Amino acid sequence: MIQSNSPIPELTDEQQQALKEGNGVVQGESYLLMRHDVLLDWFGYTPDQLRVELQPAIEQADRGELEEWNLQEFLKDVRRPGDAKSE
Repeated sequence: MIQSNSPIPELTDEQQQALKEGNGVVQGESYLLMRHDVLLDWFGYTPDQLRVELQPAIEQADRGELEEWNLQEFLKDVRRPGDAKSE
């Protein structure tokens, strides 16, 4: 299991209901919520692969190394494991 010193935000009742009723993805103005099974399926990760990929980011957050980011720019750069990186 991934360990972090950062608090895990609680979902509102509305967010939880939207995840249950929808396809496992809820996008708000400033956030994207995704059930872990959807994340694994979309990007082809196993739970262990996802832990390995996320651990450096969790460690950065624990050190307070946070910055703003743009979801649309991030999604353009997302690669599935094994995809060739386009230059």
